[in-house]
Amino acid sequence: MRIGIDAHAAEKDGTGNCTYIRGLIDGLAQIDDRNEYFLYVTDAHHPFYDRLRSRANFHIRILRPKNPLIRIPLSLGRRSFSDNLDVLHVQYIAPPIHKGKLVLTIHDLAFLHFPESFDRFERFRSRLLVPPNARRAERILCGSQHSKVDIAKRCRVDEAKIEVTPYSPPSSFRLVDPYDERKQAVLKKYGVNKRFIFTLGRLNLRKNLKTLIKVYTMLRNRERIDVLLVVGGKKDFLYGETLRNIENSGYKEDIILTDFIEEEDLPLVFSAAEVFVYPSLFEGFGLPPLEAMACGCPVVTSNVSSIPEIVGDAGVLINPDNEEEMLKAIVSIISDANIRENMRRKGLDRARHFSWEAAARKTLKVYEAVHRQGEID
Repeated sequence: MRIGIDAHAAEKDGTGNCTYIRGLIDGLAQIDDRNEYFLYVTDAHHPFYDRLRSRANFHIRILRPKNPLIRIPLSLGRRSFSDNLDVLHVQYIAPPIHKGKLVLTIHDLAFLHFPESFDRFERFRSRLLVPPNARRAERILCGSQHSKVDIAKRCRVDEAKIEVTPYSPPSSFRLVDPYDERKQAVLKKYGVNKRFIFTLGRLNLRKNLKTLIKVYTMLRNRERIDVLLVVGGKKDFLYGETLRNIENSGYKEDIILTDFIEEEDLPLVFSAAEVFVYPSLFEGFGLPPLEAMACGCPVVTSNVSSIPEIVGDAGVLINPDNEEEMLKAIVSIISDANIRENMRRKGLDRARHFSWEAAARKTLKVYEAVHRQGEID
């Protein structure tokens, strides 16, 4: 087969779309040396692509311009014909005219559930294009059963054409030796100099940082627990509200905004944290809790959308709108070494159930099925 993948998201460090497409491509490269892959990119010099240059069946194709309003409908569509594709795989939005059977990844429909967390143009574009793209795709991929049901309902498609391919942390996300000499250097790099609570994700309204900051204030004022709150992630839509919440917390100096954290640093940060707290209001998969568990960090996270499906009983699930419930969970973990150790073991075991190789094998089966127009086994 000749398989085209819109891979430009691999260049957007620190985003979920980036983690997904990098993990999938790495997995496919690991398991498949028979089919031809055409990766459509905007920056061919990005370091991610270096690992693929020695693979004879992977071909990097530069698309111009970077503007998606032109790149996707015109450049990507034209390339699909010149490369004579059998399958075209994109995330969310495909060119209206293209060569090859369409496989579409939709991670979630947050733009419908939490439209206020997107700018007006992105909200309009997604509402206009994603549902009809879903209906014309031969197969849809997503990371969770929750997303599968939601996509089928909201986009009016048959669940039978939606395949769940659970995602995974990068293979480098693993338990770090507590005496690893790199740990202190990495913490110093991000301004962390004592015990801390960690959260990670794009600084978007649906990540619910407003409630976490309130709970952190309660932890300091009421429980008298002296820890930092370290917030990792890129600035996002309405970032100013997060800054105002921090300013009004009374603990501005102890809430550290690291911005983007390098991928190679994250396992060291996770492993050093007392607890990872992820009170998101909606997720199609929710990789950060799984990443934390893979590094042996106890997790407190939301009991909504796909998150319970991914975390299982390896984390403490709380109502993300209930400040007292969140506070109680955090205090219990910080205050009891036995609880932390038990959660560490359960988290490590849970994380072992996910791998990019498994996701790639399921995805390849989808490519093969749409190519022969047969059923997935």
